[in-house]
Amino acid sequence: MFVRIAVFDPLPVYRHGVMATLREAGLGSESPDDIFTWMDDDHLRLVVLSLQAGNDWERLGRLCRTYNDVLVVALLPDDAVTTHVRALASGAVAALPRDAQPSAVRATVEAVIGGRTVLPIDVLRGLTSHRASTSPDAAVPSPRELEWLRHLSTGAIVAELADQAGYSERMMFRLLRDLYKRMRAGNRTEALLLARENGWI
Repeated sequence: MFVRIAVFDPLPVYRHGVMATLREAGLGSESPDDIFTWMDDDHLRLVVLSLQAGNDWERLGRLCRTYNDVLVVALLPDDAVTTHVRALASGAVAALPRDAQPSAVRATVEAVIGGRTVLPIDVLRGLTSHRASTSPDAAVPSPRELEWLRHLSTGAIVAELADQAGYSERMMFRLLRDLYKRMRAGNRTEALLLARENGWI
């Protein structure tokens, strides 16, 4: 199976370092300026995408919503379990910190090409404990609430969401807390995972 690979990172030196790492494993890659233009093709696509700023998370969400078959390996700003879960909830099929060793980057990309994923055990436990704790009587969010969840899945912060929805930031926090409670989710990450699992976002 032929897979085209793109590496998307704002730092040219880092981007070329990842490309060199992949090249050593016999994997060619490109560094397009516009990832969405590059996606318009019939081949299977794999994107190694750095997530640092809010617009990076927005790009991830948009990419995965627009192209259902895209394979995204997310390069994370830290190694926290919640950051991993957020990337997976936003559509990435694998994630690792940006400071990972080249061998880890190669192994992750090769696994994804082979139809598998590589996850830290703590992340796997976080995902499975979330699934086990998901209640069957969780409320389905309203269309307005689903729109809020879509915005949050792109990396938007509550202040931005409040401004867009016409609420104070404090009121927005209250509304979201109530939404998470009705969804039987403990926090934003769990709510986004639940929404994605149910096909709501």
